[in-house]
Amino acid sequence: MKKWSAASACIALTIGLTACTPNVGDPEPAAEGGKKAEQTAPGNAAGKKLTLWVFAEPHKRFFEAVKEEFKTKQPDVNVEINLMEGTALVDKYLVISKSGGDGAPDLIDIEQGQFPKFIRGDIPFVPLNDYLKQDNLTEAMSKGRQALYTIGDKQYGIEHAATASALYYRKDLFDKAGINVAELKTWDQFTEQAKKLVGDKKYIFPGNSTTKTGGDQTYFELFIKQEGGDIVTKDGQPGFNSPEGQTALKRMYNWKKDGVMDKNYYDGPAYWEHFKKGDYIAAFGPDWWVNLLADNAPELEGKWAALPMPLGGPKSVPTTVWGGTGLMISKFSKNKDLAWEFMKLAQLTPANSVKRFQIVNLFPALLTSVNEKGLHEQSKYTKYFGGQDLGELYGKLVAVAPNQNQAWWRPLFTDAWDKYKFEYADGKLTPEQFLQKVDDELKQLIKKNEAAS
Repeated sequence: MKKWSAASACIALTIGLTACTPNVGDPEPAAEGGKKAEQTAPGNAAGKKLTLWVFAEPHKRFFEAVKEEFKTKQPDVNVEINLMEGTALVDKYLVISKSGGDGAPDLIDIEQGQFPKFIRGDIPFVPLNDYLKQDNLTEAMSKGRQALYTIGDKQYGIEHAATASALYYRKDLFDKAGINVAELKTWDQFTEQAKKLVGDKKYIFPGNSTTKTGGDQTYFELFIKQEGGDIVTKDGQPGFNSPEGQTALKRMYNWKKDGVMDKNYYDGPAYWEHFKKGDYIAAFGPDWWVNLLADNAPELEGKWAALPMPLGGPKSVPTTVWGGTGLMISKFSKNKDLAWEFMKLAQLTPANSVKRFQIVNLFPALLTSVNEKGLHEQSKYTKYFGGQDLGELYGKLVAVAPNQNQAWWRPLFTDAWDKYKFEYADGKLTPEQFLQKVDDELKQLIKKNEAAS
């Protein structure tokens, strides 16, 4: 997931991390079901090769760094890292997985939005439950982030990044208006105070998130997850036409009606120009979005602050998630245990979480790493926020990050949404009517797709 690309990314109440990660890393005598996963001893790895496919150049640089460390542990293993275009990587592995597995890599990066393509029928990845349990790493990662790659009770991937979202706001302007944002704990409280800063072509939030798909669907997915819901229920059914979904969509509807959120959509330089002019003075999103803001509006350095997102309904949490990429072991790998050792080194050690952060600039989802010094050092991005320790904020938020559940049909949600989005935008449908129509359309699309298969 490239930090500068929303398409690749498409993506608190303090919880004591000690309680979240009990005894993580201490070996256990047996794995799930009483069967201990086989370990590959260095002496048995002579002449073996691991192949890893990635689609993001920063990820390749990170894995190249891990490769050098892995050599010290497995000097006779050759690790080959292949950088491929994202769609080509997915298409190639889909073909391989349906034709016997010849030519498959041992390890592969899969963007979370592409994962549903692989989970209908026989899933071509190795379940990691036994490996995680044998090394007592089951609780090491943020559970919300790991839900991205969990089907049933089987976990197939290890997430690279937290993508935990926060509220970002122009502290200078809110302070000047006498508004202490830190005291506003709910969206209702924030909205009521923020209205004081709304004026002619002056809004609080932009209408879109820099993506060209329009903002409503992206924002809706962010808000419904914050409210404790999701497009997909835990048992794989459509779940967005729900109280949580209605809360999310109505909030956006009222913001646009009251001028809190812009109704217009902008992209590229024009989008960031509105931030520079003070037309937009707040936003919400993960760390990679903040990187975009700092890179595209550098003249606003020192004027912004970040806080947990205000709360909404009774099940809401102070963050949401947006995007993700998981590292997976191919079920066709002939060196699964070696692949796990590489994966564990790359994804599940605090030192390499810091190394990834330094290379890729994405805060990790590994809970055991959040207090690492390297995640709290000053950078151009912390300076942009007046020296605020963003690592401390994201470390608290990732611990309570909400789930994003997966289903093979999840990409069809966009098709159903798009069918009615113009009627909704024109005011011909209420939020409740819109969600019902999208729900009905999605269920029809699922039936048609199942029949065609």
